[in-house]
Amino acid sequence: MATLVETDDSTLSYEKLKDLCKENVIYFTNNERNGSTAMANSFEQLSQNIDNIKPLVSELRNVCHLYDFDPSVPGNGYRSYVTVVDLFIAHCIKICNQMAVNRDSFFFRKTFYTKEIESCNQVMSALVLCLENLCLLIGWSEPGMLFAGNDTAALELMMKIEPSKLCPFYGRCLAFQFNESLQPALKTIAIMMAAFSEVYYNENGMLARANTAWNCSKYMLNPELRARRIVNVIQYSSIEFYKAFLFLGETELLKSLPNLVSPAVAINRLIAIPSKPFLYLKPDGELFELQPPVCHIGPAALNARLIAKTKREGMLAENPGSGMLPEPCENLIIHCHGGGFVSQSSSSHESYLRDWAVRLDIPILSIDYSLAPRAPYPRAMEELLFAYIWALSNAAYLGSTAKRVIMAGDSAGGNLSACVALKCIEMGFRIPDSLFLAYFPCAIAWSPTPARFLSLIDPLIPLGFMTNCLKAYACSPDIYQDSLYEYKLKNIAKPKDGTNEGFIEEVESSEEALELIQNTNDDSQSVITPVEEVIMAAHERRQSRRFSTILTETAENISSAITTTFITLTGGTAEEDISDSEDALNEVVEETPLPIDLPKLPEDPFLSPYFANDDLFKELPPIHIVTVHMDPCLDDCVMFAKRLKELGKKVNMDILKGLPHGFLNLAITCKEAHDGSVLCAQRIADLFKEIEICEC
Repeated sequence: MATLVETDDSTLSYEKLKDLCKENVIYFTNNERNGSTAMANSFEQLSQNIDNIKPLVSELRNVCHLYDFDPSVPGNGYRSYVTVVDLFIAHCIKICNQMAVNRDSFFFRKTFYTKEIESCNQVMSALVLCLENLCLLIGWSEPGMLFAGNDTAALELMMKIEPSKLCPFYGRCLAFQFNESLQPALKTIAIMMAAFSEVYYNENGMLARANTAWNCSKYMLNPELRARRIVNVIQYSSIEFYKAFLFLGETELLKSLPNLVSPAVAINRLIAIPSKPFLYLKPDGELFELQPPVCHIGPAALNARLIAKTKREGMLAENPGSGMLPEPCENLIIHCHGGGFVSQSSSSHESYLRDWAVRLDIPILSIDYSLAPRAPYPRAMEELLFAYIWALSNAAYLGSTAKRVIMAGDSAGGNLSACVALKCIEMGFRIPDSLFLAYFPCAIAWSPTPARFLSLIDPLIPLGFMTNCLKAYACSPDIYQDSLYEYKLKNIAKPKDGTNEGFIEEVESSEEALELIQNTNDDSQSVITPVEEVIMAAHERRQSRRFSTILTETAENISSAITTTFITLTGGTAEEDISDSEDALNEVVEETPLPIDLPKLPEDPFLSPYFANDDLFKELPPIHIVTVHMDPCLDDCVMFAKRLKELGKKVNMDILKGLPHGFLNLAITCKEAHDGSVLCAQRIADLFKEIEICEC
């Protein structure tokens, strides 16, 4: 797979598009059909937008090489936006060529193509705004530096763009920046988000649940309605909505998908790591008692999924016996899944993990850490550290000697894996022999990077979702309570005397209340009182059951709708022009700007590994990073790799083109994403080979 983005001088393509615009202006000006004047005006505006965007692209093109990790692996957010514009110019040329072929036909759909050109103009105008802000951002940071500082001033550059300006990126032009084979999957996700939001926000929505398939069809056939709905959802929905939507991937029907399309494995089972202290022999010979995590939610067993191609003696196999290899594997992979710190699990990442396990023939232990906002930092990091040391101490149960151990993580899981390695260095524990990190954020900060501007146009991790995830994970519960606790407790009235008496009635039983209070850790970082914690936990369980019921009731409809939508889009069915329907006219985009009063985040190395001091950084093991050009986390990966390189550490990087953030989860949907997953497995194999060479 190519790892370099091809950003050739696009002067010719820009001029070609201008020529097509000029030719269409002449054609439709001289055409007497109704609507021809509007079409001519749209092409004139598109030509003007090309003139506006050309100097901005040229400015970025001239400086983007200064921010690359390495000349042989060019890639950063400035370069990505140059590519975005180049790809969009190609998209516009394609539409113009289609019009040239069909415009003399009796069946020419003038209304459809008029809206296509209008959408192109809207995208071009929005890209002009983004590029203007990126040109400002260049002067806000030091040469070669992609971070603009941990403050909210630079964030205003992104947040001041009106939400309505973003609509075309989620309508007719959705996912134009990605490989064509991936676009049906990304459109399906967007359509499902719009349809699911109707179920989520309609508490009495039995009809909405029953009409899931119709809602999907509505948002597939009406790009404008879909765009307006999605922009409202991604800008203003709570983190609970995203958690509920992503939970769709955990339904039984969708969880069974890996069994149909992924390679068969001998071992695939959940195991529970007990929440009990145990003794660990550190590399220096000290016997250390490792305590289980207790912050925020108290002690709790930690689930992990063991996946292996073959059974080995001593493994925690469901059916031990025939076909078991007598010797354990010398290698072991500890995996940490992504999901913005707030969602997903080892199950949702199972499809590519099974493929890796078969290709590598190495046991993989994937950790199901606790999720924010109920369990914010540092709970997940502490759990992963606890699971890592437990795995080293109990490797025989995993079919390994743990002679060579690699920690692998994608997105939030990559952040956690790097933080655990740093924590091991600080505490004198055994450091993982290597790290494999995929498209991960290394700096949990509000300050944007050029790549984070991609969140304005990204269908998978838009700006509202990204800021909500960071706030849910990095902020203490007292700071986050305005957005979380108000939602949880809004229907619970306090007694007039101001006491907590009466709140216990919300808990299902006195035994449950006693158990929850006893499990509350007084030394935790949470500022919630025990009784309030009881109420929140009980209410959260009821909310969870409510959405589980909704998903169970509509699982068949959802599965059918996903399948039908994906097949329809894959088959190339055109989106019809029903944009003047009543639904489209009634869906108004809210223009209230996103709040800028975000709390300052600490520069904690175990929250943001990029902020670790040089002494810790120098002790990190060899690292391989895989990321993509269209990823809002691209600059995080580039800056992390550049810092390691400056300190003389061994680090390699692949930057793949045409793929989105989270492409590993899409590996079963298209060849390019699958090829990316295969490359990741190969890079992990290369890391193990390098470790073996160093041992010799």
